[in-house]
Amino acid sequence: MELTRVIQAPIITEKTDRLLLDRKYTFKVDYFANKHQIKQAVETIFKVEVVDVNTIKVGKKPKKLGRFAGFKSRYKKAIVTLAAGQSINYYPEDESDLKSKAQFSDEKARAKEAQSKKSKEVSDRVAQKLANKKQTATKTNENKKAPQTTHRKVGSGS
Repeated sequence: MELTRVIQAPIITEKTDRLLLDRKYTFKVDYFANKHQIKQAVETIFKVEVVDVNTIKVGKKPKKLGRFAGFKSRYKKAIVTLAAGQSINYYPEDESDLKSKAQFSDEKARAKEAQSKKSKEVSDRVAQKLANKKQTATKTNENKKAPQTTHRKVGSGS
């Protein structure tokens, strides 16, 4: 069996997080892989020294989706213990990722600064318009005369 097909995926749960403290890493592996193949695959892929491999065969489980019944596939789980001082990084971050994150944060900061500058300009323009409007309103009020009211005669009807 090819070593690249032995390990299918890491299993990340609360329990496996606790096992990481004891240098035990959990993987979903090919159902027909044996402990020797698993050990060899982990050592070559992750370049670490494996001390022990424990395997568990997890059986299929009934699964229901609406009115359709089926099964969740069976799989094999391997708990790999590494030598002291060894570790595997499930989430590798190389330098390019770190640089891209730094560039992204710089761009975000620049965009935020530009947005705040633009909003300040807009608020200044709005304030200027309101001030002009108040000035014109007071001028028109001075020029206007008080409206004359007409008095209706009430009473003396024929």
